Amino acid sequence: MAKPKAIQWLENQTGESIPYYPEEPASEGRERHLSVRVDRTMATALDAMAAERGVTVSQLVRELITQAVVERQGTGGLDTQALVNRLAADVAEVRRRLAG
Repeated sequence: MAKPKAIQWLENQTGESIPYYPEEPASEGRERHLSVRVDRTMATALDAMAAERGVTVSQLVRELITQAVVERQGTGGLDTQALVNRLAADVAEVRRRLAG
């Protein structure tokens, strides 16, 4: 695989060769590190949520991402009528909670 353009540019600027080892595709069971940036408001909210659950922010974010992916997989294959039914059930639940 060719080196990324940024590395090629840096090599041209410095006259030095920079070793490049492309990341292997993630295989089953192999973890991959992700990094995200959030504003201070989001960071504060994540800190509070993590403290409430007694976990680190990293653990919390992993849980939230896992939950979002599982939910998407659960609804991704639904047909239109099934989605309508699910939405109606969600609205009914919100109404029930608001009613106290």
